[in-house]
Amino acid sequence: MPGMESHGAVEQKPEEIEQEAKKVARKVVEQPAEGTGLGEIQQRAVMAYAAYIEAEREVERAYRDQQQKIEKAYLEAREKARKTCEESVAQALRVREEVEGKARKACEESISLAMKAREETELKSLEARNEGMEQSWDIFTKSKK
Repeated sequence: MPGMESHGAVEQKPEEIEQEAKKVARKVVEQPAEGTGLGEIQQRAVMAYAAYIEAEREVERAYRDQQQKIEKAYLEAREKARKTCEESVAQALRVREEVEGKARKACEESISLAMKAREETELKSLEARNEGMEQSWDIFTKSKK
């Protein structure tokens, strides 16, 4: 870069370039105007370069800020999805337990009713059998007389 006599711009670190640009900018402000000579043009170029470097850093900061915001939004969305999923699973398990409980109770009631109906049917069958046997014996005993 013209105007940087002591160091090549490629070899310098951004911090060194910025410091040198600030030094030159201070000299420009402190020195009286010499016209539009080569020195003044070089100084303006150094100042423009320093402004460019600063603008580049601002852009870099803006990109980093944007990346952090995107990462934060992603993490928040992922956490929200995790919580929603966990709540849905918990609710589904509660509903399943409730339905299983109702089904178990209905099954037990059904079994109880079936057993009761069986007992009543067996009792009626036994009574009908006993009556039939009694009638048969009555008829048999009367026919022998």
